[in-house]
Amino acid sequence: MEIDADSATFLYVHGAGNKPPEDDLKRAWDEDLFERDMGERTRMVYYADLLHDHPSAIAADACGASGALGALVSEAFADTAVVEDTQVRETFGKMTPDGQEFALALTVSMAARAASTTGFAPTAGDRPAADVAALLPLPAPLRRLLLRQLLSHLIPDANGYFFTDARDRIRDRLRRVLGAVNGPVVVISHSLGTVVAYDVLSEVGSARKEIPLFITLGSPLGYTEIQDVITRPLKVPVPVRLWTNFADPLDLVTLDTTLADDFRTGAKVIADIAMDNPSPNNHAACGYLRSRRVREAVAEAT
Repeated sequence: MEIDADSATFLYVHGAGNKPPEDDLKRAWDEDLFERDMGERTRMVYYADLLHDHPSAIAADACGASGALGALVSEAFADTAVVEDTQVRETFGKMTPDGQEFALALTVSMAARAASTTGFAPTAGDRPAADVAALLPLPAPLRRLLLRQLLSHLIPDANGYFFTDARDRIRDRLRRVLGAVNGPVVVISHSLGTVVAYDVLSEVGSARKEIPLFITLGSPLGYTEIQDVITRPLKVPVPVRLWTNFADPLDLVTLDTTLADDFRTGAKVIADIAMDNPSPNNHAACGYLRSRRVREAVAEAT
């Protein structure tokens, strides 16, 4: 696939959870994916400020050995369960009734798939299917903490996106950036951002845009619970020429690693690629963006 290097613009759509300020996050994605500042060639579609009161500090490298895993290990064996459970109850109590039902269903679904011996579908050459204990060489308390942390980031923001008035304001951020860009656009999205991107690219108004490549990283779009609350019918959005979906079989947000069996439009079929995200929770954006497979896919468009 050839894309004019002088005209293509790369749009990033970040995932759930609080984020550093927009410029810092955009610069981090540039470094992770391109290993340099890309200037105006890339733009961050930023919506964390619509779901969180204050931006987060620039955290330790979630993909580094001294980053997130060290913090998780120390927390996993500390007596923090009561505090965490209190925070979960408070967050749950603030959700709309529809959001609470959604959160319960998605939590049960994710936990069931994480515990299932058949919930992974690695291709040849990838890690063999086995139970989570074998696949994640971590103590059980740490595995449970990883799941809780992923859910704590995904569920509140997903509730905000699907069931509050933030939904259209979040979509409008992407609509405005798309509308301001002339020429072809490559959309690179992560986690909840893949849902936002799918919804906007499926809108009638987006059909006039040229989207030669749509990349989804660690997407929850394979979950039935998510599919129930997104734009239907499920299909490849009209302006998208190629949709490439990258998923780590150990990523708890994307244990259903394939989307091609759910989304298609005539001859347009999603390319599902199983890969290894080396981040401690197998879901962090940095792990996907730094991977050889994702970089090669993007290199074809630069």
